[in-house]
Amino acid sequence: MSFLDDIKKGIASGFKDKLRTGLILENQPASQDDYGDASPSSDPVTHEFSGIRENFDAAWAARAEIPNTDVSILIIEGTVADGYATLQDDYVQIEGSWHKVRQVLAIDPAGATRRLQAYVVDPPANLTT
Repeated sequence: MSFLDDIKKGIASGFKDKLRTGLILENQPASQDDYGDASPSSDPVTHEFSGIRENFDAAWAARAEIPNTDVSILIIEGTVADGYATLQDDYVQIEGSWHKVRQVLAIDPAGATRRLQAYVVDPPANLTT
């Protein structure tokens, strides 16, 4: 086990009882139908994770020009099934709502957490689970 793995585990244990279970849905490139219209993938790839959903500080969000409808989602990287790294335009379900990732705001230096800026959306059409 490496030093960074120890840090990841330490951070995860520090968040115990505050973490919520979530689901990441990869935004895979869609295929096109006979008319050239995009079709969602019929085989979505999902990954479970533990994390926290919270609102941005209002003053900071205003200075950073973050829409007031956006939220912050903190993903504990060591809990992501299959080690998937969440990307812009992926979907994240946490605390009963689906969100679309607007951007990845930060990845801490140890790679233990990933902070996302996201907004609430309807459940993705290609989700079958």
